[in-house]
Amino acid sequence: MRDVFYFIVLCTSLSLAQSKNEQSIQGIFLLDHTIWEPVVYLSHIPSFDEMYTISKDMIIAETTLDAKGNFEFSTTYFPEEEQLYRIHFAKKEAPAASLIIGGPEENHFFIIASKNKGVSLRGYSKASPFQKVAVVHSLATVWLKQIDLMASYVDSTQYAGSNLKREFIASGVHEQLRNLADTLSQPLTSLYALHRSEYKRHAMEYPDFYMRYLEKWQNQKSPYFLNFKKEILLPKKSTPFLSYILLGILFFVLGAFLMKWYSGKDSTSKKLKVLSIQERKIFDLIKSGYSNKEISEAHNIGLSTVKSHVSNIYAKLQIKSRKEAMDY
Repeated sequence: MRDVFYFIVLCTSLSLAQSKNEQSIQGIFLLDHTIWEPVVYLSHIPSFDEMYTISKDMIIAETTLDAKGNFEFSTTYFPEEEQLYRIHFAKKEAPAASLIIGGPEENHFFIIASKNKGVSLRGYSKASPFQKVAVVHSLATVWLKQIDLMASYVDSTQYAGSNLKREFIASGVHEQLRNLADTLSQPLTSLYALHRSEYKRHAMEYPDFYMRYLEKWQNQKSPYFLNFKKEILLPKKSTPFLSYILLGILFFVLGAFLMKWYSGKDSTSKKLKVLSIQERKIFDLIKSGYSNKEISEAHNIGLSTVKSHVSNIYAKLQIKSRKEAMDY
């Protein structure tokens, strides 16, 4: 019931600071200052695998809560496309770059924002700042939390029932997350749903789904999608066995034709080499349709000499007529 109430509160549309610019990350948190420092830290998260890591280099801005608990970060220097960010508070005397993961004192909250799309937040618990949070102006951020709620159901059944039962539950939740990823219109939340569905384990089981998904978001160039495309492992399209057989037959026929053509050409070349230079000239004229008289006039030799050359040519090439010579 607590999770249901949490999500209802999360999705409540509030008229938070209507006069504030929507090109900002803003909010109201009335902290218990005996537990928390009144400083809000903003980090950029370059990949889903780094959501629960923190360093000073990841923190891109910080600001102090005013007397009423308000804070604001401008997004005018953010990239145009939506990316993942995190705000967090540090406990008294704790390092600024410190995370508490899980439990009522969890000290961070993930948001999706861009240069032109900010988000407004409001916390409802002084001691546990992010246990109950309302989100305004960012449907993508709302979906982040809903996806986490769906995925957390797998963890909640870790010690309940048999291994087979837990596998069935995990399989069902992962399928719901894939279906959600397929229907969401916000690219980053869609990809986050796939991330929580453990796509690295299941990509080979559902190659058609992931091929369609990659095609759907092929124009996305954010680091999250580039990393996803690099990590996704899909089976290579196999060439049907029949195709290999047909290709083999084609190459065999082509090879046989080329061998015959080259062997024929080589055989003809060898036979023509037995002719003298003068005989080759006369043979070329015969193939061109010249008569003995025309050959005599072309080479300025006697008609009897031409007839003698023609007779020698026929004998050497083993042909019997002018027609055979022309077809040679």
